[in-house]
Amino acid sequence: MKKEKIQIKVLIEGDKAFNDDYNQNQKIKVLINKSLANLKIDSDGRELKREDGTPILDWDKTIEEINISAGECLRFFKKAPKPDRDKGFA
Repeated sequence: MKKEKIQIKVLIEGDKAFNDDYNQNQKIKVLINKSLANLKIDSDGRELKREDGTPILDWDKTIEEINISAGECLRFFKKAPKPDRDKGFA
């Protein structure tokens, strides 16, 4: 039985977004590569997260394995820098 494609949105800084339809058996890295090409960005220093903030770390898993739903908006933001522990708090 052939599964329907689902639409997934990838959001980056500045409210720039890329929407596309994906087969549920496609790997997350396909979604990432299409987003990188269309948004003209580099993946270095970026982290992919679900709408609820849960990070998606294994890009070799499929959309179905990660359980991404149709219409979900993933966030692909640059990681926030960690505070310098030597300087302490203000």
